[in-house]
Amino acid sequence: MRGLTVEAGAGVEGYSFGLAPEIAPGPAWGVTAAIRPSKVLGLELGYSGATNELRGPAGTGGADIVRNGGQAVATVGLTAAPVQPYLLGGIGVSHYNVRAGSAGFHDDTTGAIPVGAGLRTHVGRFTADARLGYNFLFSQDFATGVPDSGVGAPGSSNFSDAGRYTGTLALGTTF
Repeated sequence: MRGLTVEAGAGVEGYSFGLAPEIAPGPAWGVTAAIRPSKVLGLELGYSGATNELRGPAGTGGADIVRNGGQAVATVGLTAAPVQPYLLGGIGVSHYNVRAGSAGFHDDTTGAIPVGAGLRTHVGRFTADARLGYNFLFSQDFATGVPDSGVGAPGSSNFSDAGRYTGTLALGTTF
């Protein structure tokens, strides 16, 4: 359970609150490199991406929003057992690429605070990780057509009231 772990995974990603009625859940994927200096503490650097369709008349069919991003998180294992539940938190950034013709949505880069919980296991060098996460978005400026009732004035850098959720399963190896 200690050492360098490299994982690749896939799952589903969706949006909450004001963005949920506008953006359908879609496929997500990612790659993570993690270092665990002890059996319970870890640091991760990861890439994640997802595609989502817009609902209603704004949607153009197919992937209307493509998100690519990176994050750095710390993990804390709740036990040192071979099957380990854990909590995570950190900081991330994502770029949203919106297809032309998607009224009220446009390309943007925004930050997020990822939090979550998961369950990982190690068998020899093989690693499996199931995770549920939520990203508190700094802004939802990629979706200017969706009202933001968050703290602060529209267009401010304060947190959005909407967020992004993910559920993933990753497989990898530990060195």
